[in-house]
Amino acid sequence: MTDLAFLVQQTRRMRHELLSFLAPLPAEVLTASPPEYGQGSILKTLTHVADCYVVWVGRTLLEDHWASAETPDDLPALIGRFARVDALLERALTCPRMESGAAFDCVGMENDCVDTAGNRRQVTARWLVLHPTTHEFHHKGQVVTLLHKLGHPVTVDLDLPPPGGW
Repeated sequence: MTDLAFLVQQTRRMRHELLSFLAPLPAEVLTASPPEYGQGSILKTLTHVADCYVVWVGRTLLEDHWASAETPDDLPALIGRFARVDALLERALTCPRMESGAAFDCVGMENDCVDTAGNRRQVTARWLVLHPTTHEFHHKGQVVTLLHKLGHPVTVDLDLPPPGGW
């Protein structure tokens, strides 16, 4: 298994753990929108995560035109959305662009790759998978913080283990 495939596998495992933790919580917790929380709610934050995969992996890398949808009303709908994301990731890991390792220019695509200085960049297929994965970790931290604030501290392991496990 490649290191990227391992990262994708472990990210999926951690997402499954988080979504399983959320399952018994009341809908009011998943849709709570404290004014100081930038993403609006747990459901909206996790929808944003899924949509980032759709844009970078689906549309940009795989040229799959799966349209973003409204924020799901409930957790089962969000889980279904992530099942589609997982299918995109499986395809991405074996797509010709990934196997070639070549950079390609995403200028002119829906989301041009532009750095903080405004310079357009070429990216690799690997980057297009790594970017939303690290983005997911960032937002997972926000979700865990919000859950704690709402009185539901996360009690499952959401850390990335080293290759071979702990």
